[in-house]
Amino acid sequence: MARTAESLQVIWQARFQEYQLNPFTKDEKLGIRYQRLDNPASWWFNPVNPNSLRLTRPAFNMLNKNPEIKSWHFKLPAPLVTRAYIQLEKHFTSPYYIPTHTSIYVFSEQDSIMLALHGSNLQQYLDNLAS
Repeated sequence: MARTAESLQVIWQARFQEYQLNPFTKDEKLGIRYQRLDNPASWWFNPVNPNSLRLTRPAFNMLNKNPEIKSWHFKLPAPLVTRAYIQLEKHFTSPYYIPTHTSIYVFSEQDSIMLALHGSNLQQYLDNLAS
């Protein structure tokens, strides 16, 4: 899959860069190799798939420092399973960050509302999106 101007990663990177984010800084502890904001590997956990919107830890930390960018945190009732990771890549159209197998941060108000209505049950919400 080739990266184009319509790729979700490209669209979201452009939206986030409108907030004049600070560039990545080299951090030996985190092992950050990429410091350019236009490099997909700096932002995305899966830079090979241009529509995968799972954020890397450095990208999440940078976005989380900006008060204008809203994110919602959910503690999940059950740990994520492999199927959930695949469904997230397939169905989510806004960025998300998974710090542990039992929590997720979402950057979409719509996804946050739907997760709240599903009682933070991400797997149930993903299964409903798939059907």
